[in-house]
Amino acid sequence: MVYFVTVKSVVTVFCNGKQFTNIDAVFLDKDGTLANVAAYLQQLGYNQAKLMEQSLPGAYGLTLKALGIDSTGLSASGLLAVGSRQETIIGTAAAAAMAGYPWVKALELAIHSLTVADQQCSPKAAYTPLLPGVLDFLQRLRHVGLSVIMVSADTQSNLEDFVNRYQLQTYFDKLQGTSSPHPTKGAPDFLPAACQSIGLSPGQGMVIGDSTSDLRMAQSTGGFIGYLGGWQPTLSETDILDDECSGIICGFATNFSQITMH
Repeated sequence: MVYFVTVKSVVTVFCNGKQFTNIDAVFLDKDGTLANVAAYLQQLGYNQAKLMEQSLPGAYGLTLKALGIDSTGLSASGLLAVGSRQETIIGTAAAAAMAGYPWVKALELAIHSLTVADQQCSPKAAYTPLLPGVLDFLQRLRHVGLSVIMVSADTQSNLEDFVNRYQLQTYFDKLQGTSSPHPTKGAPDFLPAACQSIGLSPGQGMVIGDSTSDLRMAQSTGGFIGYLGGWQPTLSETDILDDECSGIICGFATNFSQITMH
């Protein structure tokens, strides 16, 4: 159970016995936390693998493996589920190189195939609806006065499309996607850039997300809640936990309907 208690001008967050104090802001991941992306990403991956195969016979299986797709479907911890666009390009280029392409041509093929696959599955926001309970959760965050910042490995334009399609503009103070200045969520200045324009520091907030990259991003913040209910089957804590982040206060939630705020 996750609930929030207002304390003067800041909020104390409790999650299944874990307490996060002096919180001014929540940094929310999008895909797998706010948005249901499993079906979309799996189709995107198959489309990209087919395009790779058309130019380079033998690349289909290697591409799926690189993207984190096997006979059971898409892995919630695989490249396509948690990686940025640039990381996905590098991963699929590596698959093409393994299939025999010189690196420069492999990189060009990876960029082209991902671009076309994106077009085939566009607009992304239309295929990635809100997960159950998200709207109520955002309303509760606002009710207790927290700043809310979306932090995602997706592109800035996809974040904006997502917010506009589901009419979430009033719930977010900032949208921080990946871009050329901030190519991954792991970039040292990614979270500070998200905070700068709204007058916060990372230490005043906490991260809520569904992956190890979100947990690692939380190292400079007041803590982390792992959201386990955005995938089927649901994630486990071990899918997210990382030995390098043992000093972070962590809580875990499986369903937004468990959340109460006081």
